[in-house]
Amino acid sequence: MLIHQMLTKKYLLHHKKRTLLTLFGIILSIALITSIGTFLISYQQYSLEKTRTEYGSYHLKIEHVNIQYAKRLQANPQVEKVGLSSQQTLFFNDKSKFQLKSIDMQAYSMLPFHTIHKQKNNGLIMEEWAAAKYKKERNIKKPLNLMDASGSEHSFYIQEIVENNQSLREDQDLQAFNVHKTIQKTNDMEVYVKLDEQANFHEVYNQVLTYIPKKNIELNYQLIDLEYWNNTGDGNGNAFKSVIYILPTIIVVIATIAFIFNTFQISVVERIRHIGLLKTVGATKRQIQKMIVYEMALFGVIGIPIGLLLGVLGFWAILSAYQFMFEENELSLFYFKIILSPTVFILSSLIGLLSLIISGLIPLKMASRISPLGTIKTPINRNTFKIKIKKINTFMQNWISIETVMAIRNIRRNKLRSLTIIFSLSFSVFLFITFSIFSTELLDMELKEKTDEEFQLNFYEPEPLPTSLWRDLENISEVQEKYIHYENSPAQMLLPSLASDKMKVKGNQVVNLDGKSFSSINLTITPLTDENKTFLMKKLIDGSLNKKKLIQEQGVIYIQANNSKSSVQVGDEVYVRLQTNDTDRLSDVKKVKISGIVKLNQFENKIMAYPEVLSFINNQKVNRISLFLNSNNNEKKVEKRLNKLAVQYPNIDIINELKIQRNLSSLYLQIQILLYGFLIVIGFIAVLNIFNTTFMNIILRKSEYATLQAIGMSIKSIRRMITTEGVLYGIISVMIGSTVAKVAEILLFLSSGNPQGTGHLKLYITSWFGILIICYISARVSSRILKKIQWKDTLRNE
Repeated sequence: MLIHQMLTKKYLLHHKKRTLLTLFGIILSIALITSIGTFLISYQQYSLEKTRTEYGSYHLKIEHVNIQYAKRLQANPQVEKVGLSSQQTLFFNDKSKFQLKSIDMQAYSMLPFHTIHKQKNNGLIMEEWAAAKYKKERNIKKPLNLMDASGSEHSFYIQEIVENNQSLREDQDLQAFNVHKTIQKTNDMEVYVKLDEQANFHEVYNQVLTYIPKKNIELNYQLIDLEYWNNTGDGNGNAFKSVIYILPTIIVVIATIAFIFNTFQISVVERIRHIGLLKTVGATKRQIQKMIVYEMALFGVIGIPIGLLLGVLGFWAILSAYQFMFEENELSLFYFKIILSPTVFILSSLIGLLSLIISGLIPLKMASRISPLGTIKTPINRNTFKIKIKKINTFMQNWISIETVMAIRNIRRNKLRSLTIIFSLSFSVFLFITFSIFSTELLDMELKEKTDEEFQLNFYEPEPLPTSLWRDLENISEVQEKYIHYENSPAQMLLPSLASDKMKVKGNQVVNLDGKSFSSINLTITPLTDENKTFLMKKLIDGSLNKKKLIQEQGVIYIQANNSKSSVQVGDEVYVRLQTNDTDRLSDVKKVKISGIVKLNQFENKIMAYPEVLSFINNQKVNRISLFLNSNNNEKKVEKRLNKLAVQYPNIDIINELKIQRNLSSLYLQIQILLYGFLIVIGFIAVLNIFNTTFMNIILRKSEYATLQAIGMSIKSIRRMITTEGVLYGIISVMIGSTVAKVAEILLFLSSGNPQGTGHLKLYITSWFGILIICYISARVSSRILKKIQWKDTLRNE
């Protein structure tokens, strides 16, 4: 063993506490980086599998492809798989249409089929809604007899019934899939393209556009955004995802570097005399540097492998705890398998090594510049414990104790060390405040997203209200109320200048019609129907919903949104026009009367009218239907009945708002636990930093404290001085950290267009008290070592 290695090992073993603290900080940092990387890789893989299951594993769906273009796609080296499909329109005996899609095995492997029922005989694959519709009229177990356009008959069995999936259909015609090993190639095929994992999506897409029109290409955006987010050209999305991946690692690295740098700096300062003595007996600068490098290497060799192991084990423990505490749902964060990625281990190790190297650079230079004669002539840090008595102004004499004055001077004379501690603590304050603000905004978002309805029936494509569906909903006795959301038409409500002043309308565009000025309010217009009348009557706060009266007086219903500041009143006369109508003539806009005001839980103002009043809203296509239950206890019963309805109506999707709210609450709680857990680890590293620094400062300044005691200062006063120094670190850090956090908060809310959103005074006060208490406790605990020091021996050694 070389001499510098032996000396380093002896030094580390002699200072066991400092060595263990340093190792613990390195292990904690590496473990945190590893767990973050493992989480990101595992969750990304889980999201990919979930997306492929729901939307299919293809990236491009191309229509009207001929044989030549299909071969060209198959020959592309960046394309992994190409599936072919052809469609044929067949007819039942009653002349009703049936769409038969023939697909090859490649296409079958890329489409999201989820089997519900499978029969022994070979045949067609049919969605559940199509099978239910077919079963109503025919025996599903018997052959399916169809005719083509030429009158030739074809017979098929139904082999497999799969779950309804909007990704499998383009319209509401009855359809099925027929799987073949290969299909006959034609000049009008539908092609599914799956790209290679290493492909450049943007490059492949541009190549395809050179010979296939853009209108014929449908992108599987959900999958593309996950697999090729770094080269899709979405700048905002890329930046956001980069922040999610990189920001936590940067935070950990900064905290780690601050901690290790301070530790190594203290280590070198403590050994100034020893290093000087080694130089007097012939040690070269290179050998001294090797001692510091060897110390860093030892910490890396021991700390990094243990950190990697603890990172994986810690993440597994967190995963298990989450799965025990929270039920699995669509928004669960931690219900996936752990993926052990070599890339994560390599990057974590490299980040750890880089942190060690950066942390040790300055201490390494300090060690190489130590003068052997200077350290022998002058005791350690003699310039630091000279008691300089200067005239203190009257204010300081009256109000600041000698312990406080000396604590301030101690901070000022060790500038580099003090700056490291202040940076570490300020960083923790900044993170605590910003993460807490983010968590608070999440909670506010959860409250804002809460809706009144318990269930929603969303229409994939807007369509007129199916009479049979409404009748089926009427038969569900557990549903108390129903409200239909029709397609909205963007419009403008024009108010004369006097009316706009009365209604307190500000900041709206001024429109001139026939030389008269009107204030314009953007809103939407939606049809008023008899189906919604019962529901709206209960929400009416003023006016009437009498249809005859509304039509007679050309009246409309004003829907007042949440937090609406306009004071529209019943009886006000206004003008209404579509936003596409840019006429400057008053005769081309419709004059109506506000006949009723309804208060609904929504985010925009609306006008509702019968088509007899506003002829341009004759389109009554439905977007969604809200359902309100008699009691939340009926949730499962209603959901079961609605799911049966959904099988018969392929254009609707059942949304359980009660379940979504529960899942969102669980998700926000998980995010808050994750954020604060991350913050606790970062804060703990900062606490280790201040504890280690305070403890080592006492060791380094033993002679100074011995001198102070010799001239009459008690141990209690010295401890008070050390405690004051720790509290001062906290005060300075709180001021810097909270100021930076406040600036970041203001910029964040200004960029989001909500300058009124700033505040959160309680968070700032909490962080102030938290840091001050931590600094006080760390200093008090570290100062206990004063009782164990033999002060006479310390002075004698000097």
